[in-house]
Formats: sequence, structure tokens, C-alpha cells
Amino acid sequence: MTAPTAAASGAAPTARPGWPPPRWLVVTAVLVVGLVLTDAVSQAILPFVRRDDWPYLLPPHTPYATDVYAKNLLEGRWLNWAWWVVVGQHGTALTASLTYVTAYAVFVAGLWRVLRPADRALHWAVDVTLGVAVLASALWVRLLYWPGTLTPSVLVAAAGVWTLPWASRRRTRLTVWLLLVTVLSVLSYPPVGAVLFIAAVVQLGARPWKDVLLLCVGYVVAYAVGVAVIYALNGIAFGHFGLQIAAWRRPNPLHGLHDLRVNVLRYLRQMGRLWADLTLVTLVGVGAAVVGAFDVRVRPLLLRLLVGLGVVVGLAGAQTVVTGITTNIRGELWAWLAVLLPAVLLLRGTNWSPRVGAACLAVLAVLGVLAWRVDIDAHQQTRREFTALVDEATAPRVDGKRAPVVLYQAPAERSTGSGAITAGTLRMMVRQAQGGVVPRWFAAAECARIKAAGTQVVDLGTVVGVVVPPPPAWL
Repeated sequence: MTAPTAAASGAAPTARPGWPPPRWLVVTAVLVVGLVLTDAVSQAILPFVRRDDWPYLLPPHTPYATDVYAKNLLEGRWLNWAWWVVVGQHGTALTASLTYVTAYAVFVAGLWRVLRPADRALHWAVDVTLGVAVLASALWVRLLYWPGTLTPSVLVAAAGVWTLPWASRRRTRLTVWLLLVTVLSVLSYPPVGAVLFIAAVVQLGARPWKDVLLLCVGYVVAYAVGVAVIYALNGIAFGHFGLQIAAWRRPNPLHGLHDLRVNVLRYLRQMGRLWADLTLVTLVGVGAAVVGAFDVRVRPLLLRLLVGLGVVVGLAGAQTVVTGITTNIRGELWAWLAVLLPAVLLLRGTNWSPRVGAACLAVLAVLGVLAWRVDIDAHQQTRREFTALVDEATAPRVDGKRAPVVLYQAPAERSTGSGAITAGTLRMMVRQAQGGVVPRWFAAAECARIKAAGTQVVDLGTVVGVVVPPPPAWL
């Protein structure tokens, strides 16, 4: 006799090939392991904070710290200022970094949820690969060192991506959602708005082109509303309806054909630097897009994605043409989605497309993790070097007292932007170690003695001199 089958006996099957763990377990495990693999845990627990983020972690009127309220006239980040008033100035670098990394993990979980195919189940290994590839954005890692400033923006990103599926069910909901998340992004960190907009394009799937085009128009209008809100708030607070762009951003307002040529070239160079920095992942993304173009099921989705990306690129280019300003490539968060999403869309395809998509995601995940580890390790090495100097300079003497710290920096470095950033970062680390006392620059009488000592930490009796190290290679 043969054994009765599960179907004949009415018993439920005990297992099936490719056993899928519970969804919540996969997400939690991937996020935890991913944060460890990328070394994000090190940055979260032992944060390295860049100089211009410190003002968002300090009380008002701290010496050598920029006035956070006054920065709104230059940058218009009113939501960041509100966060600083309520939370930031009362916290620490550690609490800010933990909050930022946690919010980013929540955002990744939400975006991962949006990108998973709705019409088919993924093998758990492919699902894990997708999650890691979403987490390990080679551009987002470069924002980890501004937790005080950028936490509001990542909270907006997390809230936006988790509410997107609900909002996309009705046109009215989606309109309100798009307006809110875009305006809040403009008031905190505009690149986040572009990421949420592209996520919305993917969420629409193969819905009629009318819906996609309305979404594109809505994004541009919502962005303009956000800018108008900034202008209005600046007009009320400072009597200036607009932004006063800082000189270091090299603004070049459009007044004629010469300015047009200069600004267009600036943007083209910016795009060149961006894609040169992402050469390997770009090749993967282009390869996935080529495969998707030959898949009848993926092609309509890919075309919608390209239109969405074109809107983002066009809006950024228009801003550069009008103002002459280009942003650091770390702000081009949409670029990671540009290389990731063609591979994601292949998972919804036919024949070999899902396998090609899974392979592309695996390559992107590996390259992304490596990029995170290299970037974080470089910053953590700088943190360790600076911490060693600070610990030595602020160590108690035999009598248990600590001498005030003064800073010295080579004149050639002090006059450069990278030198100023390096000195400012070290200054705030010393302030933290001294319980809020900000170190001053050296006096003329102390200069010769510090230079003659030939060491980075010099005990001058009444004060301890610290020589600011040269700017790190990553700066």
C-alpha cells in the first residue's frame, strides 16, 4: 500500500520548497543585519558629526555656532528649525544619530514594501536581496553625518512612504499626500521629495498615463508651493520675500545668454560628476533597463519611471539654470532609485526577466554595502583621530583640574573651506568634552610655543594647545 497523500487525507502540507519566513521576521532581520553589515551601527552609536550640523544640536547663542533661525533666510529649512526648537537643542549627537538611523530604517522598510510586486510572491532570498539593495543607497550614506539637521526630512520620508499605498487608492488622497510630503520636504530637505515622488510613480504601476502625468504636474506644483511657503515665511520673519543665497554656493542668477551658458554647463558637469561617481551601479541599472525594454510587461512600467525621473532631473536642472547653484552629489538621492528601480521592475516581468532582476539587485546590494562600509569607515577613522586629540587635551592634570583648550591651525589650511570645516568639527568635539566650553583660537604669544613643540597637543601651563590636523582625504 502507498501512504495517503496530504490531499487525500485532508491534512495540511507541512512545508513547501523555498519556505518563506514570516514577513515581519524577514524585514526585521534584514534591517538589523543590514545596519550591521553596512557599519551604520557604528555611526549610530559613536556618531561623527560634521561641523555645520552641530548648530542643530546646541542651545542658542553658542559661540562659533551658526544661528539656526538666521539660516532660514539662506536655506529656508523652516521644518528643521522647528525640530531644533522642540527637540534638537535639548538632545545630543548620540540621540540625534540614533533617531536618524532608526527613522531611516523605518523608511527603508516602507519603500521595500512599496517596491515588492503586488501580483506575485518573491522567493524569500530575492526579497532579502531587494531589502538590502534598498537599504544600501550609495548616496544616502553620505547624509548620516548631519543627524541634527536632517532627522526631520527622514521622518517625512518614513511617514510619506508608509502612507503612500493608502493614498494611492484615490486621486484626491494622492493629491493631498503629494502636496503635504513635497512641501514638508522642501521645508526640510528637498531631495527627499523627489524620492517620494518617484516611489509614487512606481506605486501607480500600469495605471493610465493620465494619472502618471497628473502626478508629475502635481509634483512640480507642490514643489512651487513649498518654495512659496519659504518665501512667505522669510518675508514675515526677515522682511525679505525670497532666499539670500550664501556666497559659498556660487550663485549666478540668470540675466542673459552668457549666464544661461554658464549655468547649463554647471549642471552638465554636475551630472557628469554624479554618474562618474556611480559608474559601476549605473552600468547595472542601464543593463536592467535594456532587458526591461524588451519585456512587454515591464516596458510600460519602465517608460513611466523614465518620465518620472525626467521630471526630477528637469526640475533640478531648471533651478540650476535660474540660480547657477548646484548641490553636492550626496543630495541627488533619486540617482540610486534610477539604477535600482529598473532591476526592481524586472521582478514583475516574464520569462528570464525576474532572474535578471534578482541578479542585478544582488550586485547593487553588494556594491551598496561596500560603499557604506568605505564611507563610514573613513569618517569613523577621522572620529577616532579627533577623539584621541580631544581626550589628551582635556585630560585632568595631577591636581584633578582641566586647563582650557586653545586651537592652532596652519594659516594655509585655515583660509580654505576644508580647513575651516576640519577646525570647526574639532572645536565642537572639544566643546562637548569640556562640558559646553568652546575653545578659542590661539593668542599671538602662544603661537610660537605651539609651533616649536612639534606635537599636536601642547601643555602651555595656563592652557593646552591643540594643533588642528590636516583636512581628511574624504573632505
